Amino acid sequence: MKTSLGLKTSQQLALTPQLQQSIKLLQMSTIELREELESTILQNPLLEFEDNTDSTVASNAENTKPSDENHQSDNQNPEQIEVKNNEFEEEKRYEASDETDYKSNEVWSQTKPSKNRLNTDDASDFRENLKEAPISLTQHLSAQLATMNLPDKERAWVEILIHALDSDGFLRESLEEVEEPFRDEFVKLYGESLTSDERFIGLKLLQSFDPLGIGAKDLADCLRIQIVSRKDQLQQDVFNASVNIISDFLNLLAQHNISGLAKATGYAKDIVLKAENEIRDLNPRPGASFRDDIALTVIPDTIAFKTDSGNWSARLNESAIPRLRIHQDYARAIKNLSGTKNSMGQQLQEAKWMLKNIQQRFDTILRVSQTIVDVQQDFFEIGPRAMRPLVLRDVATRCDLHESTVSRVTNQKYISTPLGCFELKYFFGSHVTTESGGVASGTAIKEQIKDWINEENPKKPLSDQNMSDKFSLEGIVIARRTVAKYREALRIPSASIRKRR
Repeated sequence: MKTSLGLKTSQQLALTPQLQQSIKLLQMSTIELREELESTILQNPLLEFEDNTDSTVASNAENTKPSDENHQSDNQNPEQIEVKNNEFEEEKRYEASDETDYKSNEVWSQTKPSKNRLNTDDASDFRENLKEAPISLTQHLSAQLATMNLPDKERAWVEILIHALDSDGFLRESLEEVEEPFRDEFVKLYGESLTSDERFIGLKLLQSFDPLGIGAKDLADCLRIQIVSRKDQLQQDVFNASVNIISDFLNLLAQHNISGLAKATGYAKDIVLKAENEIRDLNPRPGASFRDDIALTVIPDTIAFKTDSGNWSARLNESAIPRLRIHQDYARAIKNLSGTKNSMGQQLQEAKWMLKNIQQRFDTILRVSQTIVDVQQDFFEIGPRAMRPLVLRDVATRCDLHESTVSRVTNQKYISTPLGCFELKYFFGSHVTTESGGVASGTAIKEQIKDWINEENPKKPLSDQNMSDKFSLEGIVIARRTVAKYREALRIPSASIRKRR
């Protein structure tokens, strides 16, 4: 092909920095937003952040029924974020002007920190520090090791093994792999590396610690350690059958296949049943009870409440809205500066965009939450069984937003209701058709399956086909495999396993 050089004009859509920031803030959770604002404040001295200690907490606000006037007033409170409600999709609101507007009549918050606020925060931090931290598995095992009179070399090896355990208490790596990074250190301190016997003895010592099963290489090894400790308490046949099942037939045990286990092990069914009961009493994850993961507190972004007219509505949770403002003294100084171009003026403009984007974030969350509440009125009255089918496209159409925007809004955003705190994504789901041509929500189907199984006769549990037939009697067309899919999603075993249990 002959190469040539020419000019071509074209149009393309480019995301401005302000729009990129707005999208970034929109997809953040409340906790991530607060961290982002703290980082921004450190970079931009024009922004101030105050803890919203005077606002009503979400738990108390759930019982409050604000009027529309009060609700409007809360959203426009100048002590919060002073911005106007503009459409998120309009890119023109993000077009930065060539000249920074220093003379604009910006309404600045006049809120002053309370004199007692610092003391209140200090007292709150003090009470928080008084809470006892959870004991981790490493701390629990190290405390047991500290009470033992061991040579320094052996103690160091056991300490290394303790730190090599995973969160379930298993030692997934081989002993040689665990020792490898410390081999030179052992030679330096003790003149020689660990022998195979020393490595094995240290492992056996660790496996004798509480809880039993610690230091196992896998599930079978973990259960074997625990069943061996009960050898003196079990019949010989039950013990032998238990060891045999743990070593070679855990898959049959998971299926509760007693006949298969009896045939595979050669023991009678009554012995296999006793062995199964003993194995099920063991702890498959001995380290799980020492998880040092701290449960994160979910801060609802919106609150569902019942209005005087009897309908459900949504409002923003004030305790989730950050108190962010532009520093008044700095703003006045910049307004009085001569000229239109300086670095502080740029930071002032960035601060204004930050305030507008944060306000737009909460406005969009409220719009989507209100739409979801409008559709799911029956859910708040009756519960999950009254959940209506809903998809992103429906909410996007009602709110005049793009589906990707709704997806960002509903991810890691929560609404507080009298039935509990739910992620906004919870209200979306699949659906099945009815004989009348309508649809039924997958969440409602799951709740119905759960109720039927809770009420079933344990000696004659409902099969998937039985539940499919019952749905047909109610006018809901649902296949047996679809019932099985919903049942498995609820982690409910099949009818045959429920009957054996």
